[in-house]
Amino acid sequence: MNKKRNFFIVLGSVLVLSAAVLVAFSSNAISGELPQKSNKYLEAETNVKNLAIKSFDINTKNVKIVLNSDVFNEKSSTVSADLGEKLVSALTILTEDKIFIPGDKVPVYFIEGNSVVSVAIMHADGTISLTKFDISKEEPVKIDHVTKEVE
Repeated sequence: MNKKRNFFIVLGSVLVLSAAVLVAFSSNAISGELPQKSNKYLEAETNVKNLAIKSFDINTKNVKIVLNSDVFNEKSSTVSADLGEKLVSALTILTEDKIFIPGDKVPVYFIEGNSVVSVAIMHADGTISLTKFDISKEEPVKIDHVTKEVE
C-alpha cells in the first residue's frame, strides 16, 4: 500500500512539473521571442532591399518590391501562386548555380511588369548581387547577373 502511495506521489509530481515547464515555454513563445525573430528577419530583408536599391540604382517607381517572406508565406503572400512559383524557380536556379549559398542573406525580388524579375542577394563575403530573369515563359531564364562590393 505504501509503495502504491509513493508511486502516485512521484507520478503526480512529475505531471505537475511537466505542466509547469510546458506553461513556461509556451508563455515565453507568446511573450515575444517569436516576434523578435520575425522582426530580425524583416530587418534583414529591409536592409538587403535598401542596399540593392542603392547599389544598383533601382528605380522603385518602375518595380514592385517583393520580400522573400511574402513569397514563402502562403497565409500572407502578396503575389499570385503562378508568380510565386516563378520566383521560387528563379531562386532554385541561383542555388543550383551556387550564387545563393548558405550564409547569404535572404533574397529580395524586384518585379518589372509581367516579364522580368531581378533577385538581389547580400552575400556572406560582403558583396551584393542582382540577377535578372525573364519570367514571361513557364520557366524563368537567367538573362543578366551583376555582383558589386558593398560600399
